[in-house]
Amino acid sequence: MKGGRRRALPYVFSPNKKLFQIVVKMKNIPRAYAAVLEILGSRVNLIGTVSYNTGDRAIFSGFAEALSPSESPGELEKALCGSPMVTDCVVTEGSKGVLVDTFHSGLETSNGEPLVMFRRNGICRMLDQVANLPNGSGEEILFNEGVAVGTSDGTEILQSWRPGLTAEGFSTLLSLFSAFGWGSASSVDRSDPQAVRIRMDDCFECSTGRAKDRSCAFVKGFLVGSAGVLLGRQAKCVERACRFKGDDHCEFVVDTGLSRLPTV
Repeated sequence: MKGGRRRALPYVFSPNKKLFQIVVKMKNIPRAYAAVLEILGSRVNLIGTVSYNTGDRAIFSGFAEALSPSESPGELEKALCGSPMVTDCVVTEGSKGVLVDTFHSGLETSNGEPLVMFRRNGICRMLDQVANLPNGSGEEILFNEGVAVGTSDGTEILQSWRPGLTAEGFSTLLSLFSAFGWGSASSVDRSDPQAVRIRMDDCFECSTGRAKDRSCAFVKGFLVGSAGVLLGRQAKCVERACRFKGDDHCEFVVDTGLSRLPTV
């Protein structure tokens, strides 16, 4: 099955529909999730859900369209709380086809680190404004900021996942690029240990269009910072192809300065 973008649902707009946000706290045991879905199955059409554990409890949260125009939040809460699997629940109704997630306040990783959500176009416009600073200083600023973020994320990988100072760390980082929506890292060429080639399709930094004087400076900095931490020595990076220049993808070459990549 081919992968694609995950749906993040901080809000939903569905005109002429009766919308509910349903949040259920349930026992963290087998069949609890199935019991909740069984109750909801005949009453709503789920249009986006998420579930996660919080110690001895589990949380189910979903956006839904009512199947009956007479359905109410109170009736749904009563039906859900009647299950022995459910310890608490709250159902909120949208207004005029708009429903906003009022239960959650942002995102976090599985280890509790908070995340911030931006529209891609918005964050790219911010980078464009920095890149256009006078005297050509913008690209240098973006590169240095990328190094700082890459160093932080590389350190997190070493501390949390312990891949060791190996090429495996690059694979982990590249999978994060895709998972976070930065761009699809479709191939890694490690045939030359001193020059790790990374191809990125749909790199977010150059998604606003062509600009002959631009490069993906932030991403280059990120690769330099993360590679430096993962390999335990200073790394360099050049961008051989870029959508800013009209290429159909971006290609980065990370100079590791090593005669061979470390192995486990």
